[in-house]
Amino acid sequence: MKAIITGATGFIGRNLSEHLNEKGINVIASGRSLEVGKELQKLGIEFNLADITDLSQVQNVFQPADYLIHCAAKTADWGSYREFYETNVIGTRNTIQACRTNDIKRIIFVSTPSVYFSGEDRYNISEDETLPQKQFNYGKTKLIAEKELLSLGKDGFKSIILRPRAVYGKYDNTIVPRILQLSKKEKFPLINNGQALVDLTYIGNLLDLIMNCLDARDNEWNEVYNVSNGDPITIKEWFSTVLKIFNRPFHPKSIPEPAAKIIAGIMESISHLPFGNKKPEMTRFSVGYMAKSMTMSIEKAKTKLNYSPQISNEEGFERYAEWYKLLKGTE
Repeated sequence: MKAIITGATGFIGRNLSEHLNEKGINVIASGRSLEVGKELQKLGIEFNLADITDLSQVQNVFQPADYLIHCAAKTADWGSYREFYETNVIGTRNTIQACRTNDIKRIIFVSTPSVYFSGEDRYNISEDETLPQKQFNYGKTKLIAEKELLSLGKDGFKSIILRPRAVYGKYDNTIVPRILQLSKKEKFPLINNGQALVDLTYIGNLLDLIMNCLDARDNEWNEVYNVSNGDPITIKEWFSTVLKIFNRPFHPKSIPEPAAKIIAGIMESISHLPFGNKKPEMTRFSVGYMAKSMTMSIEKAKTKLNYSPQISNEEGFERYAEWYKLLKGTE
């Protein structure tokens, strides 16, 4: 079995490349980091440097394979629509063209549950619920890519769309590191006292599900699936648990959502000025994401893909801490 993985030098793609390689699957990895690519090569994984926004580079990387697992994306809470569109839409179109050239008919796409965000509390969201018309740039462009992939069914392609929520684990340099950085402040800022209820996804659980996707039956393709640990947790519980495992202080200070949005709006405005930071420390999108509850039903993945998350939130944090402390100890 052979699988091409885009975004293989990113967090999810790197974990996936290593996991599939360990399972004896022939992995063709592509990404933009030569440094990480060399680490993959040390494991015996074929790596090719490529930017998915460049069709010629993508075509050079691809070869006949059983699957494409498309992890490459621009993931952020800030940036121009053009930046997101070029990577998430044009990049996806380029991979589709390369699949056509190499007769790769099965595509697994790592998307996002950001498409569900409405600025209001939402609970137990299923995949068939109506999506908000207003989308931030990230969710908007990922949704375009989803629709284009699903439309390929008429041409004999099969796609599985995965929407994992807040993925964390080995190689994560965003979620947990940001929590650790905030712990250095005298007071840890929590919007609405961190009472929002959210889903998290340990990377190992996501990898198990992707393995199940490789054996999916025909009627399980051309579908969208929510992914999480299936154990919602409040923002405050999440942050306090992580900091306890890392033996870091936690002195929360509640900030009302309206005040946080005003601050974020000012930061966004300043970022547009010549002397401002290109990326604001806080955005209105990130405020909303931390202020509002959003949980998802994973029953569809359980029923159709035999998904059974084995690693709990806390065990996932502990595994991440073990890896992180080992990493820091070797630097």
